[in-house]
Amino acid sequence: MSDQYNNLYQEKPEIGNLYREKQKAEFDLLIERLRISAEEQRRAFFRPDTTSVSAYENDIENYRRKFRAMLGWPLNVPSHSLPVPKAEVVFVAEDGLGKIFRVEVEAGDQLTAYGLLFLPHGEGPHPLVISQHGGQGTPELCSGLYGQTNYNDMTRRILSRGMAVFAPQLLLWNQEDYGPKYDRINMDKQLKQIGSSIAALEIYKIQKCLDYLLSRDDINAAKVGMIGLSYGGFYTLFATAVDTRIKAAYSSCFINDRFVYDWPDFTWFNSGNTFLDAEVCGLICPRVLHIEVGKNDDLFDYKHAIKEMDKVAALYDQLNVGDRLSREIFHGSHELDVNDKAIDWFCLAVRSIGENPGSDFR
Repeated sequence: MSDQYNNLYQEKPEIGNLYREKQKAEFDLLIERLRISAEEQRRAFFRPDTTSVSAYENDIENYRRKFRAMLGWPLNVPSHSLPVPKAEVVFVAEDGLGKIFRVEVEAGDQLTAYGLLFLPHGEGPHPLVISQHGGQGTPELCSGLYGQTNYNDMTRRILSRGMAVFAPQLLLWNQEDYGPKYDRINMDKQLKQIGSSIAALEIYKIQKCLDYLLSRDDINAAKVGMIGLSYGGFYTLFATAVDTRIKAAYSSCFINDRFVYDWPDFTWFNSGNTFLDAEVCGLICPRVLHIEVGKNDDLFDYKHAIKEMDKVAALYDQLNVGDRLSREIFHGSHELDVNDKAIDWFCLAVRSIGENPGSDFR
């Protein structure tokens, strides 16, 4: 090294660190300011026509297209009339509540969807409810095949009320006990790089399952609901927002402030300015919706959910369809409410679809 590099100025890192600390603090403050302004941005963006229910339903379709585009391929591709997908159905067992089948549905693009189908005893066609497991879960787990869990017999509580139930598998199983290892967040990142997302694909697979199930003679295609806990509550809200064939939704332990719980697979480009949880519920409105959170939930603090729940209630009330919304802050943990009140209300709503419009399901 030449002499010109000898005896050059040096300093301690903490001198430059002061500037780096300022840089980081500036980013933090900027994000905080933008998130505060996002409330007004969403209010300005999400303004469907509330002069009547019919006007709202017409206008909300424009927002639904934008929502599907935000989630990405294949939900952003115009749907065309396609043949009913093929399915492989395998009988599993029959017990006191009905018959159980394993079902694999061809979902296109070399994808399949897997789930358990429960059919109650008696003549159909039966109303159908999709029962969606949450994180670390499986169809078997949320359906009580492995014993008692925080799902509190979710699938079979619906089945016992005379409904057919389909429990699909998401890429969310416990890797130690129920299947191979996977990196969901990395897969979601890879899909978002190419215009898709893990949620878009999984909602699409649920839709393909519906295509098959609603073609069956033993299923009443006009009476469809969906229920889910945690991640299952997420998919219940989002799938119902996307697909209007689902007429009633029961979402447990999910709705919340997405700026507090901004998990990567709950997040899309510009979603903070367009669609957070209350706006997603707005895409379900004026259909039937039950939303609940547990006071002792150790994963999602219920207090952050109250503002979003209030927004949803205000929208339903503005349209004079408050009887189609049920909300509950129950004395429980991260679990489906053990009280039967909400389940009974939800099942009555599914059964009543198309029979008593405007009736108070509560």
